[in-house]
Amino acid sequence: MSADTELTSHKEVAFDPDTYVSMYYSTVAGEVEEGEMLKFFLDGLNDAFKSGAITGAKLLDIGTGPTPHTTFCAAPWFDEITLSDFSQKNLEFLQKWKNGEVSHMGPIFEYLAQLDNTRSCVEERLDELRKKTKNVVHCDVTQSNPVSSTPVDGVVFDAITSSLCLEVASTTLEDYVKSVRNLSALLKPGGHLVLSGVLECTFYRVGNVKFKNIHITKDQLQDIYKKEGFEILSLKDLNENYAPHMDETYYSDFKNAFFMVAKKAEH
Repeated sequence: MSADTELTSHKEVAFDPDTYVSMYYSTVAGEVEEGEMLKFFLDGLNDAFKSGAITGAKLLDIGTGPTPHTTFCAAPWFDEITLSDFSQKNLEFLQKWKNGEVSHMGPIFEYLAQLDNTRSCVEERLDELRKKTKNVVHCDVTQSNPVSSTPVDGVVFDAITSSLCLEVASTTLEDYVKSVRNLSALLKPGGHLVLSGVLECTFYRVGNVKFKNIHITKDQLQDIYKKEGFEILSLKDLNENYAPHMDETYYSDFKNAFFMVAKKAEH
């Protein structure tokens, strides 16, 4: 398949976790063409969890990929963590990481530890995260029950985190709305959603494969989550405070990125 002539989806092509990590998560700076997007996401995770206001028994990360850093800041505030992904290769990678067979993204974890001024070393924090990670499960947000037939089928979570997932898993805005609804069903009333992603984007690459991404604006994003019963507590914009990126590069054509913390309605 030629990446330059054809877009594909995660359901059509096997994801390459090693290539993805090396392309996007080797350093906190990330790819220079993407500006400070990765730093923006990492700062957002620290800000969301540093106070301990988001806490509970069970946390679910949707679409973890091979990058479990999304739960690093949350780990001290939860008893059990579930990682999930659609790709079998990513699930195998995460299981190896959980078992201590994979050590990667050192600069990313070190940066997050520095942000929250932890007294524990990075290795201790990672040990805690691995111990609290009780499940690594298959997930498909396009299904009414994204975690059907897994060990967490039927579990309602206190919080859900997700990064760069829903806009890739969905093929249209209507599909995106359904995915939000499916995700919301896994979250208890009053539970928190911590979400990050790209805006106004149609593709991104992993190696020589060009993956589809739905085009969604900031206004559309806010409207969808409000209509699906979420109170948006904060919504940060990459372009407002961080180094700008090129409009279209080899890696992606995203125009902006967001970091959102929302709360599901109590009733």
